[in-house]
Amino acid sequence: MTHHFSRCLLSLLLLALSSAQGVFAQTSPELGKLQNDFAMNFLEPGPHMALAKYHLARGDRREAFFILETARRGFLEEKVFDHAFQVAFEEFDNSKAGEEKLIAALGQNPNSADLQFKLADVYISRSDYTKAKQILVPGIKEHAEDYRFTAGLAGILQIEGKSEEAARIVQQYAARYPESEEGYLLRVEALHKTNAQRARNLLEQGVAKYPNNGDLLFRLAAIVQEARDLDKAEMLFVKAASLAPKSIQIQSWVGRFFFKVRNSGDKALPYYLNAYFRSPHAYETEFVESRIQNIYAAQTQSAFESEMKAKKPLAELLDNPHPGVVSKALEQMETQWQPKYVDSVTALMGHYNQGVRWAATQLLKKKADGSFDAKLRILLKDGDLRIRGLAAYIAVYRWKNASFQVMDELLAAEAQLLRFDAISALILEGGEAGKRRALAHAAKETHPTLKKLLDKARVE
Repeated sequence: MTHHFSRCLLSLLLLALSSAQGVFAQTSPELGKLQNDFAMNFLEPGPHMALAKYHLARGDRREAFFILETARRGFLEEKVFDHAFQVAFEEFDNSKAGEEKLIAALGQNPNSADLQFKLADVYISRSDYTKAKQILVPGIKEHAEDYRFTAGLAGILQIEGKSEEAARIVQQYAARYPESEEGYLLRVEALHKTNAQRARNLLEQGVAKYPNNGDLLFRLAAIVQEARDLDKAEMLFVKAASLAPKSIQIQSWVGRFFFKVRNSGDKALPYYLNAYFRSPHAYETEFVESRIQNIYAAQTQSAFESEMKAKKPLAELLDNPHPGVVSKALEQMETQWQPKYVDSVTALMGHYNQGVRWAATQLLKKKADGSFDAKLRILLKDGDLRIRGLAAYIAVYRWKNASFQVMDELLAAEAQLLRFDAISALILEGGEAGKRRALAHAAKETHPTLKKLLDKARVE
């Protein structure tokens, strides 16, 4: 067994098992189409984004989160994932096509501050600071009160090691527009460490003048929290978050307030998710993805313990609307296995939640006996490509070399998920003979990700 494939599959498994925490939804034609595309193009980012957006649009933020995290932490390179996420969720496209689209739009509306800054942002994201400055510098003159241009240029100057020049242009903005929204924030930043009371007074003036500015409310909430007026701080934090739903900083730190100060993961979770779906790299003093996973794990454990206290039979829990409870029930079944569970567990291989699918597959792999072989042969031909791929792990585990002909068929399939599962099953479950069979496929494999995995397996 190769260490790289073990680590890769373990990463996918742990995320998949964590993901079993959404709200059950019957498969619709639209979902079925997305799931098929997911299997056909499993190694591309697009289908993962589309499937996550489907669940997100229907209020299942848990499932959307874990679909994204499994892809992000499993096999997609960071730059590939980040670009796909930005296009799908942020509508930010820094590709050549995205750049050309913005340039064309600017040709129609050359004085648009929004279009100018978006194009500058594209160049900043590529670290092409020369082109960015060619937009930001004249942008400051044309849109002097629009702080985005000053902040963007200051950020580039900091990167270039010109911190004094960066500070100078920010100070110039604050001196020129002290009564603007950003002017208040900049003046407070200068005061906060030396005179908290004056900073608070200034913020209260700013909030009175700009009551719908989430940044001002957020800064005021932070100062109020430092004064230990937690009830008022909470009220201000909540209002700030409602006024600035797209602010990654505000959503992350309001989440942290509830998580660390109020000791409520349940209250923190919506804010952490707001931040994550703006940027998976969102961070307060920890990455929010870690906070989210820990909160979901606690919720799952609590839900399962409630069912256990109610003395629900394990078989009944397989129909529970909470996939986390289903996965926990499958774990319990391993120590209390009964042959009558086979049909119910097999049905879960088609569950929409990836954690439930994997847990059901692993249980059948360990517990099914020879009487399951006829059903297994049917699963290996199932119309649901996800089920067919999972069946490969059971087949190689049970049949070893006798499974290789079927694995060859999966290795020749157009669906990327089937080839991934066949290769993984051969290496993880097929012993040395299985590994040799997988490596022999390398010469025929066309997808660069699978070729790379096979190359690493060869040297380990």
